[in-house]
Amino acid sequence: MNKVMVTGVAGLIGSHLAERLLEEGYEVHGTDIVDLGSTNNLLNIKNNSNFKYYQGDVRSKEDLEKFFQHDSDVIYHLASVVGVNRYMEDPLSLIDISVIGTKALIELCQVNQVRMLFTSTSEVYGRNTEIPWNEDEDRVLGPTNVDRWCYSTAKALCEHMLFGVHHNNGWPMSIIRFFNVYGPRQNPIYVVSKSIYSAMKGLQPELYDGGKQTRCFTYIGDVVDGIILSATKENVLGQVINLGNPIEKSMKEVMDIVIRETSFELSYLNVETQNKYGKVYEDIPRRVPNVDKAKELLGWTPKTTVEEGIKRTVDWVKKNPWYLD
Repeated sequence: MNKVMVTGVAGLIGSHLAERLLEEGYEVHGTDIVDLGSTNNLLNIKNNSNFKYYQGDVRSKEDLEKFFQHDSDVIYHLASVVGVNRYMEDPLSLIDISVIGTKALIELCQVNQVRMLFTSTSEVYGRNTEIPWNEDEDRVLGPTNVDRWCYSTAKALCEHMLFGVHHNNGWPMSIIRFFNVYGPRQNPIYVVSKSIYSAMKGLQPELYDGGKQTRCFTYIGDVVDGIILSATKENVLGQVINLGNPIEKSMKEVMDIVIRETSFELSYLNVETQNKYGKVYEDIPRRVPNVDKAKELLGWTPKTTVEEGIKRTVDWVKKNPWYLD
């Protein structure tokens, strides 16, 4: 039985990834900062004999050494602070978790020759207006006094570290950049999950700045497919790859789908981001991936439409009432 590690295992992506890896016969060692008994995301696997959980902080050398499996094939490194609200509220923690945690894991992986799959973000492209974004696109960011850009900068710095070590000694690693992942169990602080959560509680979904901004929403099942391929195929070593759905949807279109699928007749609650966040926030009007590289190197393309993905997520919420507590 092959052994793998997953950091950030209690999150949306980490928990779905761990489930799939267990289904495929792996022994999975996962770590996260939350207590195992306090998270519902791992209910399906916490009693699986092939799943080992380590509560810890990736900034702690002691915690990492307890978790790290020297004979693992690969580590899926997902641990991060995510969500605009969170990284605007505490940019220092975000940077610490991203940079300090990743640096420590790189060092452990190098010593033990463990391959790393690092999960980055479409935020690294910043506000580049040359759409769609290729993996080698220029990064265009705003000023450092706008907190919005700290996540992009932290993830990009981690990418620099990975590429630097790989170029120096051939250490096996790959990087993927996510584009607006959503699906069952997602924390209701993101566009799709928050809209579903609000609508199913009979609350008005929030529509930011008129909902004209577009995003490319990628269903969790498709993302997990791409993650595993990126961590196991030899032809992607030393590569960075976009994982996203190239079909744009405006925020208003997404809200309309959510309202239709939840069968709630609700009006939007219009929110102006400048009034809510002030000058420390800057939005990105469009965020679109070029996924040709994923198709060429991984044989991966997203299969789930936004309409189908939202329907699946709504159906899951109906079957799991705890999510609305």
